[in-house]
Amino acid sequence: MTLKNTDNEYIIAVVNKQMIDGHTEEISETACGSFYEKNDKQYILYKIESDGDRISVMIKIDNDTVIIKRSGSVQSSMEYRIGGKRSFLYRLPYGEIEMELETQQIISSLTPQGGKVKLVYTLSMQGEEYYNDTEITVKR
Repeated sequence: MTLKNTDNEYIIAVVNKQMIDGHTEEISETACGSFYEKNDKQYILYKIESDGDRISVMIKIDNDTVIIKRSGSVQSSMEYRIGGKRSFLYRLPYGEIEMELETQQIISSLTPQGGKVKLVYTLSMQGEEYYNDTEITVKR
């Protein structure tokens, strides 16, 4: 798939590597979206399609905190901040899953031209723990 962007659009690529029982699974999504700074916070906005449904994604980067909100057929608000565990609900069309995440690392190299955000965290759900390494790339 080839994505074309206009002057005010960015190409957003998200790659998540998740380790489950010693095996690594990689999930990626790429979309055209927007990226801007407001009140010393950076925002990444894009939409994806999943099983025929559109999902809006907003990523807010504020110093040592990253919040990823999804709305549409899937809804969640995940807060990444080093220190402590944070609980959230992941809402799907067929029900909710309670999850917890603990952030080990946040690295951001975003500038007005784009850049990267790296999140390393452990996701817990239904008694299982999954180690995640997510990289978000923003480019013109």
